[in-house]
Amino acid sequence: MTLIDLPVTAAEPQPDMALHDDRMDVHHHPVEDPDSIVPLPPVHHVAARLVIGDLIVAGRLRIAPARADGGDHPVWHPAWMFEAARAPLSGPVLSRLADPATAIGLVPRVDGSAIWRRRLDPLRMVLVDIDGEAGLIRLATSDCQPLIDRLPRLATALPAMIDGRSLNRRAFPAHITAIGPYETVADVEGPPALLVPGTLLTLTVTRPWATPFRMTARLVAAGPVPADGIAAATTRIVLRMADRQAVDRAAILATCTAPGFGIHGLWTYGLRPRGLMRHLRVVPVASRADLVAAWSLRRDANRFFGRRPEAREPADWADHLDASSIVFLAILGDKPIATARLVLNDGDRSRSELQAQVPVPDQFWEGGFVEISRLVVHPDFRGNRIRYDLFREVERLSLSLGARYMLFDAIPKLAPLYEAVGGRRLPLTKKHPDSDETVQVMYVDMRRILGRLNRFSAVWLAGFGSTLGRHLAIEGRGPTDAILGPRRRTVAAAVIRGMGRLLARLAG
Repeated sequence: MTLIDLPVTAAEPQPDMALHDDRMDVHHHPVEDPDSIVPLPPVHHVAARLVIGDLIVAGRLRIAPARADGGDHPVWHPAWMFEAARAPLSGPVLSRLADPATAIGLVPRVDGSAIWRRRLDPLRMVLVDIDGEAGLIRLATSDCQPLIDRLPRLATALPAMIDGRSLNRRAFPAHITAIGPYETVADVEGPPALLVPGTLLTLTVTRPWATPFRMTARLVAAGPVPADGIAAATTRIVLRMADRQAVDRAAILATCTAPGFGIHGLWTYGLRPRGLMRHLRVVPVASRADLVAAWSLRRDANRFFGRRPEAREPADWADHLDASSIVFLAILGDKPIATARLVLNDGDRSRSELQAQVPVPDQFWEGGFVEISRLVVHPDFRGNRIRYDLFREVERLSLSLGARYMLFDAIPKLAPLYEAVGGRRLPLTKKHPDSDETVQVMYVDMRRILGRLNRFSAVWLAGFGSTLGRHLAIEGRGPTDAILGPRRRTVAAAVIRGMGRLLARLAG
């Protein structure tokens, strides 16, 4: 076995400082035995190889907290003691260690084969001091504080578990406090001596909206947690994702949970993880908190374009039609990222947002219509076809209500997007509700799409066919027959319904 695992207790002295490692001057004199400074629990040794330039030294590693001068309140520096298998250290090894340009890397043997398979480099370490005669080398991990400061912080820590071969397959609870696509910071409840730099750990995070995220990561730094009220055996660690699959999962988790980190943040890393949008769900507003979230999205999206800068409170973006509308939220993981509403007029012209500014033609009042309005996407998530997901939910409700027409307005640059899925322009324009911009009034004729085979019905089926199929499976043909009117028994309508059912089965 490459792992010597002796009993470890949690009774180690507790540091008072944040995770960091001040590099000390290298002294070629005997290393003061940490056991003589402070009583330590039974040690935990891990067999390892130290890569010093082009030389490899075999030995074992254990934690060695060193005390700095701090008067009545000493400061503890996280450090590690490497004990070479052969002492004293050879002249070539000492000469390379004396050269500050020499790179020092650590490879724990317990994960050596897994590190080799993943083509990971030895973990870079910082030399503290040396006892060449005893073959002892005191090391510290590289300073990760600048990295920690750059990572997206979480509003609420995510519960997680870590396990790995270096822990003898034990699992420790952890709380993730910051996460990005390549690194994460977690507070682990477990003996610090077991959290060995360079080892591979499996980080498991469970969220209610997804299957568990399991990510293989490398422990690159460990140190005390500088906070009151933390469990005595809590250690702050920095993990770096060890493979592309772990990077993709960490990217999805960061996008779905970390405030201020969105699709655009992923693009700056050059990442487009597959499966991200599987965690998007569109739900109707069911509480006051949901409604405030929808108003906040209206504010953030419109202020991104410079509209109504004076309206800073979410309630400033409410209006009287919210009470007669179905308001939707698109939620990606834990984060609301888009909203829209379906205004239901029930033939009452006073409850039509469009009618208040332009005369809605009588054909729409006779055929029955709903209005889509206040459709906005958070600036961090624009450009990811989220509008289509909102439209699918609007489409489902429109089918249930038996409304033949869907009316909406669009800024000029988005009009072609809606035309591609069957939208048509009316010879009407109106003022944007939150600015002086002129917007185009458009509509979708559900009878035209569901009752005819043409290029629009093909495009519509590609984007919304599964919604139609599920609707037919749940509610039957009654609502669609009401939309199709006298043409409900046409061959085209039957083909479109059949294709909808097929697409729904394929989508699962």
